[in-house]
Amino acid sequence: MRAIPAMGEVMSPLPHSITASASLAEAATLMEMHTIGHLPVFADGDLIGVFSLRDLERGRILGHPLSETDLVVGDLCAGPPWFVDVDDPLDRVLESMATSRLSAALVLQEGDLAGIFTAFDACRLLATWLQRSSPPVTTGAHVEPWRAV
Repeated sequence: MRAIPAMGEVMSPLPHSITASASLAEAATLMEMHTIGHLPVFADGDLIGVFSLRDLERGRILGHPLSETDLVVGDLCAGPPWFVDVDDPLDRVLESMATSRLSAALVLQEGDLAGIFTAFDACRLLATWLQRSSPPVTTGAHVEPWRAV
């Protein structure tokens, strides 16, 4: 039986980040360019939250009291961020994320941002684990990923 991995083994290291004063267009470009769904948000050198694709969608909803060009990342990002340590075990982090309905954890090493772990990362880990521990599906079924437009 294998040991439960620590966050340092499963996180996405050194994530891209953005400032709270950045425009939604800047955030969208950065997320698309790097194929990511979450960005740690900094204000005055402090981590204040996490900006996600869901936050971007909220800012683009018709009828929002502010226009997309008036909003900045800091207006919509979820905060305060949830921090875990590189040595925290994956099972406890997953359980806390599910219980608290969190889509991301910022991973710290000695107080500094070392990485990010998201629900997307958890899905990739689960898929890899299933592929390694289960016989392959032989029905020829292929699931197309859903994409927001």
